[in-house]
Amino acid sequence: MAAPRNRRHLRRFGYGVALGAGIAFAPFAIAAASADPGAGQGGSVNTNGAQPVATQRIALAKPVALAKPAGRLAPRAAPAGGRTAPRIQSAADRRPVVVIGASVSAGKEVPSVDAYPRQVRAISDRPVLVSARSGAGYADGSMAQLTRAADLPRTNPSLVVLQAGTNDVGASPGVVAGQVRQVVSTVRRQAPGARIAVVTVFPSIHNGAAARSTDAAIVGAARAVDPSVAVISPLNEGWRYRASADGHPGIAAHERLAERVFALA
Repeated sequence: MAAPRNRRHLRRFGYGVALGAGIAFAPFAIAAASADPGAGQGGSVNTNGAQPVATQRIALAKPVALAKPAGRLAPRAAPAGGRTAPRIQSAADRRPVVVIGASVSAGKEVPSVDAYPRQVRAISDRPVLVSARSGAGYADGSMAQLTRAADLPRTNPSLVVLQAGTNDVGASPGVVAGQVRQVVSTVRRQAPGARIAVVTVFPSIHNGAAARSTDAAIVGAARAVDPSVAVISPLNEGWRYRASADGHPGIAAHERLAERVFALA
């Protein structure tokens, strides 16, 4: 079933929800949101060579669940254009989606309601748990730490999204690959019934040869552990979108990412 593509569509179904306590680990609060100049619009990618967010020290905490939208969605006829309304999950299909990642998963540089984990929560009407912080990557071990903090055996997710790679560009591909194998192996062991998706490098921050090498290392290592891993690679797929001054993806990219994750959930 196709997911809604834009915020106007989401809000027609009554999904205007606030982030509440936030989706990043304390004390790494989400940076002040800024309006995206291309809200809901496709646009040219920012290729000004902005540097990735510097890695910070990690303070681990339990994942934060996104607030549930008010009320439940009643079935509706397909709106104009042939798209169908998002379906309600059955009581037997309520396992959460767990997002583990870096600043994009923490909603940096977009309004909290537009961050892709929030949009997945809205269009799927199932819990979404987020273990994320700005600066996270594989090479420094922070993705492994965030994965442990997600407590997958307890949450029993249907889908685990691993979003990292941009902050790894420039690190040894061998080191990155080794850490990816460790993280994916942990997820597969702790959540044997979950599907795994990796979201890799965003071209608005890095798009050269080093970025492609990092992207390939992540994908190859993940699929070496689990050939069924789903890959979402904005770099290799040639995504075009407007970005913030520091290169973080804008609202249009978050909407596209939410659609892709929703299709896997």
